[in-house]
Amino acid sequence: MQVLDPEKTAASGDLSSNPRRPARTGIVIDASCDVAPAFLASADVAVIPIPIRIGSTTYIDQHDASATARYMRENANGEGATGQSLPLDAAQMSRFFLEHFALDYDSVYCLTITASRSPIHEAASHGSLLATSAIRQARQEKGIARPFQFRVIDTRNMFAGSGIPAMVLQDLLRAQVPAKDIRGELQRIIDATHTYYVPDNLGYARARSRVRGDRSISLASVLLDGALDIKPIVLGRQGDTRPVAKCRGRADAWARLFAVAARQVQRGLYAPHVIISYAGPLQDLHGSPALEQLRAACAQENVSLHLLPMSITDDEHRSGRTDLGLRWREPRHRVLTSARSGCARAHCYTFTRRWQHQRVNRACAATLRPQRSAGG
Repeated sequence: MQVLDPEKTAASGDLSSNPRRPARTGIVIDASCDVAPAFLASADVAVIPIPIRIGSTTYIDQHDASATARYMRENANGEGATGQSLPLDAAQMSRFFLEHFALDYDSVYCLTITASRSPIHEAASHGSLLATSAIRQARQEKGIARPFQFRVIDTRNMFAGSGIPAMVLQDLLRAQVPAKDIRGELQRIIDATHTYYVPDNLGYARARSRVRGDRSISLASVLLDGALDIKPIVLGRQGDTRPVAKCRGRADAWARLFAVAARQVQRGLYAPHVIISYAGPLQDLHGSPALEQLRAACAQENVSLHLLPMSITDDEHRSGRTDLGLRWREPRHRVLTSARSGCARAHCYTFTRRWQHQRVNRACAATLRPQRSAGG
């Protein structure tokens, strides 16, 4: 779906007013959400644009490849550290929703970045209330009697961590899972989505956090970690982030993370998607033996592995041009640490039966369960 200028007034003259048309559901994500190109290719998907201002230049993040390339080219020396995102307010959100969903849709799901780190969820919630009233009135005037629902959902995660529930939602809708079952299953997906970040430059992270008023990263930590080439692994889950491991160098951190992901894929995931998003050229990832093992594990278990560039908005929170993020959805999680070599080891274990879906109808379970290969 083409993303239009949210400042324009709602244009619905070409929308269908046929009350007998099939029910249609739209999906909205904000531009910080990292998702596969195939997801964005759907006509039922809209992306809330996020303006990013760096100096006198404003970039519009809406998952446009050319815009992202321009941003990376013009800010190759870390200028993004001083940038500020300018999310749409409630009134702008309302106009955006009216422009895209006034008459053609009967149900809309809007998935946002965690409310604990961004005002986008609050603005979308207020904007949806404003838009819903106008949409229902317009539908009544057109003689459309079918109810209209607009749901704004906090993914309680960021970037590709928000991408997992968005892509699962699309899977559920395509499988025609009943609407009454979707929200509960989507919430379970959100609760169990694990996002791991490998920040490459704590100095950049400190500069970015200070712009937002966060002074939790000290200069001493930056100097110490820089001198020893320490790369932390950070877990993001349920609206919170915390460090779970430290590794010596980028290659070690990536190898450990990919190995953990491969073992978890073999143990079983609730949703057949693993997302890796990277703040640099994707070619940097190729050639990693651990990544190839992860790729093989995903192929064996019929899990889709998505390698994606981080969005422009991710630069508001990432900590360098070569940050890495890895996301999947698992039943339960534990992190164990070991200080033998000066590094902490992160391990994931599954404690519930593979593919267990309590109180979920069979359609949901069948949709989310990847089929094992004959030799699996």
